[in-house]
Amino acid sequence: MNKEIEIKSLLTKEKYHQLKESLPKRFKKIDEDFITTFRFKPKDIRVRFSDKIAEMVFKDKDPAAISRKEISINLKDKDECLKMIDLLRELGFKDDPSWTKEKEEFICNYDGFEYTLSLQFIENFAYLIEAEIISDNPEKHIPNLKNILSDLGCEPIDPDEFKEKINSYVKEFSKRD
Repeated sequence: MNKEIEIKSLLTKEKYHQLKESLPKRFKKIDEDFITTFRFKPKDIRVRFSDKIAEMVFKDKDPAAISRKEISINLKDKDECLKMIDLLRELGFKDDPSWTKEKEEFICNYDGFEYTLSLQFIENFAYLIEAEIISDNPEKHIPNLKNILSDLGCEPIDPDEFKEKINSYVKEFSKRD
């Protein structure tokens, strides 16, 4: 089974804006969206929607993992997403604070493969860039993903450090509810 293989880099606000300006000049832009996401535990089940998407996504490992299986189920619209959120809560799943993300995606050809670059601003959380590919061979692609980020002047974040940042966000925003 193919897996999502992704390497993330945390960005400063300045680096984010520099990449927002330079990426469209270097790579083909394939998408731009503003997405709201609800994440449920103990499994990583997400319901996300925007003007372009409505889906439920299951990811088999923690959000900081470099390689993990991902299954997506398309939903009809935002209303169906909201019904799914209610159903998951009714079934006893616990949701983290929701988040909104501004995302731009680009295609990057590197070493004979087509990778996706995802530039993101997650409100109240972080500026990020992700380099990713769907494949059954993580060992082949992880060095390429790291090289792509390095070529952009970005340093991959340690998965444990990213997990701690997520946990801090959840703890902070859970207090507000």
